Amino acid sequence: MEHPPHSGEPIGRGHAVVRRLRALRRDRALRDSESVLVAEGTRLVREALASGAEIELIVTSPRLRERAEGAGLARELARAGPPCYETADSVLESVQDARGAQPVLAVVRRPAWTEGTGLTPTAPLVVVACGLQDPGNLGALVRSAEAAGATACFVCGDSVDPFHPRAVRATMGSIFRLPLFVASPLDLLRRLRQHGIAALAASAHEGRDYRLADLRRPVALFLGREGSGLPDELDAALDGRIRIPLRPPVESLSVGAAAAVLLFEAARQREAAVSGDA
Repeated sequence: MEHPPHSGEPIGRGHAVVRRLRALRRDRALRDSESVLVAEGTRLVREALASGAEIELIVTSPRLRERAEGAGLARELARAGPPCYETADSVLESVQDARGAQPVLAVVRRPAWTEGTGLTPTAPLVVVACGLQDPGNLGALVRSAEAAGATACFVCGDSVDPFHPRAVRATMGSIFRLPLFVASPLDLLRRLRQHGIAALAASAHEGRDYRLADLRRPVALFLGREGSGLPDELDAALDGRIRIPLRPPVESLSVGAAAAVLLFEAARQREAAVSGDA
């Protein structure tokens, strides 16, 4: 959807831009059909700018310019050139998901990753989230994946939308840089095998101790829903299981904690192999 440049007059609740933001907040199908996400807050908008993402439009409240950081961002946005609109704090708050009202929102085009992105490096490290229901947990997992050097992230099964505003916010900007795909589990398995990537399930109680598993090779780590784990059919189709030993009486970790442990062990092994300490 195209909009004219901001005229300088504040826009109200009935403006087309405000109506669009309200719809994008609640409608996954609309976000998917337009291939966009909504970035809320100064940090995310700055991350979008720094990553070179295509920003379709910006909406701010006067509060953005009250602090030096916000005023600096406003100047950067003016130089970048996307259409910018201003509205009252109350209007902007009504169209955002964040609990604390943010003074700036941006509609951003999703990065256009090609199908094989992240699967073709010498030793890809892929993280797969299957069945996650909390947007914040999924976003944090994406952030951990980028921090540990993962080459791609896939979301499959009945997982929550990775482009939900809360998930986007929890990535802290990683969503603009880490190749992220939504795929069906069996199609993903086929693609992984085409690229020679081992598919391993993270299990709470079964499998090889993660410290003894070879995570230097091309590998995809599958993480399921907390409690129920991966669907039985998918679990049975994978190439093996790895587990994180826990001291009793603790029975499991959160999916975000488990992902971080496994991903950073993979990073440690790979760095040791490069340095010759393996």
